Amino acid sequence: MVLNPSPHANAISLDRVGIFSHLSPHQRKQIEDIGILRRYNESEIVFYEGEKSDYFHFLIEGEVSIYKSTASSETMLIHRFQAPSLIAEVATLKQVPYPASCEVLQPAMILKIARDPFLNLLQNDPSLSIALISSLTQKISALERSLQRHSAPNAMAKVARLIREDSQAFKRLKGIEIAHLIGITPETLSRMIKKLKSEGVISVSKNEGLTLLLPNELAIYCG
Repeated sequence: MVLNPSPHANAISLDRVGIFSHLSPHQRKQIEDIGILRRYNESEIVFYEGEKSDYFHFLIEGEVSIYKSTASSETMLIHRFQAPSLIAEVATLKQVPYPASCEVLQPAMILKIARDPFLNLLQNDPSLSIALISSLTQKISALERSLQRHSAPNAMAKVARLIREDSQAFKRLKGIEIAHLIGITPETLSRMIKKLKSEGVISVSKNEGLTLLLPNELAIYCG
């Protein structure tokens, strides 16, 4: 991890973070004073499960995954985040250790902001507080969807629920990444997609990705 030496780096990056877009020059300067801009390479760990959560992490560029380690030393993918996005802000707000680890999937730029100084800014800027609450709400919804997928009764239900919730994932991600996301093997994913396609529930093409054709029939598989 390398600290970006450019004196204007944070100012430029703040333009690309939604909750900072309304800030005045003075407010942006306050953020710059308490923020650290870092670049991460692919496969680098931003933080590990169990570490102290002293910073808010704002993903400016790239993509990261949030995962948990299981008792059998395997990893369970919780969610993937693409820039721009806040990462693990719930743990930072509650001042508890990170409940999961964060790994970089694509070269990333992350703005780290110390918790206590940032919370002081929130107290003086209601609109910034509202934006943070909105981000938290979206994260809770994403976590609920992830838990629903992993608690599905079988592999087909996991695939069907993902299609229902985010069919674009099949165009955005590789097959092995989708399989990892919902906790099945790539071979099982391929069989489930082939079955749904043969039944006319979905269509799959290289250009269009996956298209849901029969929502009611898919709902039967969702369990």
